[in-house]
Amino acid sequence: MMSHNRQWFTFKNEAGKAPELFIYDDIDDWFGVSAQGVVDQIRNMDATDINVRINCRGGMVFEGIAIYNALRLHKANVHISIEGLAASIASVIAMAGDTVTIAENAMIMIHNPYGWAQGDADAMRKTADVMDKIADSIAVSYTARTVKTIEEIKALMDSETWYTATEALAAGLVDHVDTPIKAAARFDLSMFNNAPESYGCFEQAKEQTTPPKAEVQTVESQSQTDPVAIADLCSQAGYPEKTAAFLKASFKEDEVKVRLANYDQIKNLCQTAQFPDKAADFIKDDCLIVDVQNALFELLTAEDEPINTALTPKQQGMKQTSVAIDTQAIYSRRNRA
Repeated sequence: MMSHNRQWFTFKNEAGKAPELFIYDDIDDWFGVSAQGVVDQIRNMDATDINVRINCRGGMVFEGIAIYNALRLHKANVHISIEGLAASIASVIAMAGDTVTIAENAMIMIHNPYGWAQGDADAMRKTADVMDKIADSIAVSYTARTVKTIEEIKALMDSETWYTATEALAAGLVDHVDTPIKAAARFDLSMFNNAPESYGCFEQAKEQTTPPKAEVQTVESQSQTDPVAIADLCSQAGYPEKTAAFLKASFKEDEVKVRLANYDQIKNLCQTAQFPDKAADFIKDDCLIVDVQNALFELLTAEDEPINTALTPKQQGMKQTSVAIDTQAIYSRRNRA
């Protein structure tokens, strides 16, 4: 899987200068900054200091935690510079710094982790328990730098708290406030509940005046097909291999969600019919649900003997009755698991 990962971050290692790691995209093991990618860069690095520059809206929790730990445990002094946004799991990575500096016009956001669940009520409860544990581990990263308790941090996470540079300094999340940095605000923050309207994609929208009609259409098209968001959806649903096809087809997020839901339904149908190995081919071919049902039905009834319509009812009664669909056999196969 990692062989397909695109390195959407930059690492500079110039002679006579402290190495610099730029985390300027989402945290993701497929289409963004991966933990493995960061570890591969710093594992054997013999440096006294490493500068990490962050402008990131977050991403996959465990990838971010792994990056945090890799930086925290490195023998070099790690200096974090928040140059635009450190949101969600990116704000946890920022806490790994021996020193943390934030630009005067940058922001930090902390919140509870997001997740998806599928299954019965017990599965949902287990997922909720896991999410609570993840939230606890994230909260510890913030308390290590601030003087706040776990309970205080979790309350702030519950309400999705956004910090300006001065607020972050007052809260103890950073050590210094630096001069403003002109950073391109290109992130779509619509996924968050309390994103300030004077920041990020909202600020860009205000700066757009009245461009030509063709330009407006281009901007709308780009906003509707977000490669990072689609990659996130595919990865979290367990179908990362579908990302390229969805992007090539210019699917919007709603269309991708429908496709991913269909894949889960296909898996469930194949599992119920006792043909789980067929699911991969159906998904690969993007089969319709009705086609999958028909194919499974044919597989289930392949061994049944057809009715001989040439026989009279009396003749049929003289031999063992056979039916076109042996429902008993079907349910028996389904219940063997």
